[in-house]
Amino acid sequence: MFDLGKIVSSVVQTVAPMALSAIFPPAAMLGPLSNLATGLLGDALGSAIGQLGKQCGMPNFIMKEAQDLLGKVVSQLLKPVDPQCMDHVADKAGGAVKDLVSSIISDFKDAFQNYLNDASKKGEGKGCGKGGSAGGAGGAGGGGAIGFRELAAILAELEQKQAKNVQNAVQKASDALGVDSSQQGAEQQQFQAMEESKAEAQIFQALSSAISEVMKNFGGALNTAARGG
Repeated sequence: MFDLGKIVSSVVQTVAPMALSAIFPPAAMLGPLSNLATGLLGDALGSAIGQLGKQCGMPNFIMKEAQDLLGKVVSQLLKPVDPQCMDHVADKAGGAVKDLVSSIISDFKDAFQNYLNDASKKGEGKGCGKGGSAGGAGGAGGGGAIGFRELAAILAELEQKQAKNVQNAVQKASDALGVDSSQQGAEQQQFQAMEESKAEAQIFQALSSAISEVMKNFGGALNTAARGG
C-alpha cells in the first residue's frame, strides 16, 4: 500500500540535517554557541558556589547575592538568536560545550580549595565558618569566610588558565556542527592567529570570549558588591 506519510517522514529525516547546514552556516552558529557556553557556565558556576560555600561555611546571604549577581551577568551577556539555530547548536555541540564547562568548574573547585589552603597556611582563617560582613568577608588579607573579593580573585586566576581548555573543545564543536576543517587545520598557531576566514578560529573566539566575559563581568560585579559592603 502506498504510504505517503512514511515517504514524507523519510525524506524529512534525510533532508533536514542538510537543510539545517544550509540555513545555519558556521557564522550563524556563533551567537547561539556563545549563548550556550554562557548559559551553561553560569548555571554550573552558580551551583558550584552554592556547594563550595556550604562546605566552607560561607554565609547564606553572601552565597545568594553572589548567585544573583551571576544570574544578572549571564542575562546581560546573552544575545538575541534564531531559536531554531539555538536548538540546532545545542543539539549538535551541546556535549562538547558541557565537557568544556565541566573542566572549567573542576578547575574552579581546585582553585577555590587552593585559596583556602593558602589562606590557612598564612593564618588568615578563611573558609572555616568565621563571621564577617560582605565587605569584611571579602577583605584583602583579613580573616573571615570566603566572600566577594575572594571569589573575584579566584575567577581572575582561573580565567588565565582556560585557553587550553577552550582550544581542546574547538575541534569537538567544529565536528559536531559539521564545520569542514579539512582546509583549515587545527595547528596551535592557527587558533592563536584567530583568522576571521577560518571557521575553527571563529568558533574558538566565540567560546573563549563567552567564558572570559562571564568571568570578568562576574568578577567585576563581586568586587563592586564587596566595596559596597
